[in-house]
Amino acid sequence: MTKTMPMTKTAICLALGVSLAAALSACNSKTSANEKNFGATVTQYLDKKGEMCLEPLTWPVDVYETDLRQRKLYPDGVAGQMAALEAAGLAKGEDMTLPDSGTRVRRYSMSDAAQPWLRTESGRQPRLCWGRKSLEKVVRWADPAKVDGQEQSSVIYTYKLSNVAGWARKPEVKEAFPILGRTVDGEHNQQEKLYVKLTPQGWEALGLND
Repeated sequence: MTKTMPMTKTAICLALGVSLAAALSACNSKTSANEKNFGATVTQYLDKKGEMCLEPLTWPVDVYETDLRQRKLYPDGVAGQMAALEAAGLAKGEDMTLPDSGTRVRRYSMSDAAQPWLRTESGRQPRLCWGRKSLEKVVRWADPAKVDGQEQSSVIYTYKLSNVAGWARKPEVKEAFPILGRTVDGEHNQQEKLYVKLTPQGWEALGLND
């Protein structure tokens, strides 16, 4: 009967060293579910899609008398939005009569002051952009699970804003554009969720390349 030789101290240390190295390698892998990797994934997503813009408008914008009468009731309607942009210096309004129908409207056009904030994408109406989100911290994440044969998770994070236009913090603008208002007021506090998937290169946000 063959006797099992006891492991020497050197052999034990070598074995432990190999195990530790393997464990550290696994923890440092880009495919691991950890704060570092998910932070990089959120940053990648916000670098590409973190610019904050108003919904695109087709200029010039005609505001009818019915819209003007409902402005107090619906401050985020077209009349309230145009008035807020005009007060911020980004639009200018002119009362006029439409030649075809004889209808009175207030027609708004974009001012020169809006040009630095204007972003134009191919095939889309120009948008007024007012700032950018970036990652503040990863709060938590869900345990990865198979969804349609693919490993997926969700990441909860908070953001910070940079390059915020002064006009975006004006109360009338925040009231007229509620999404903008919630984003500005929720900085550092509001938590957002990003769904992610595992690829051979590591974690990637769903919809990153849409």
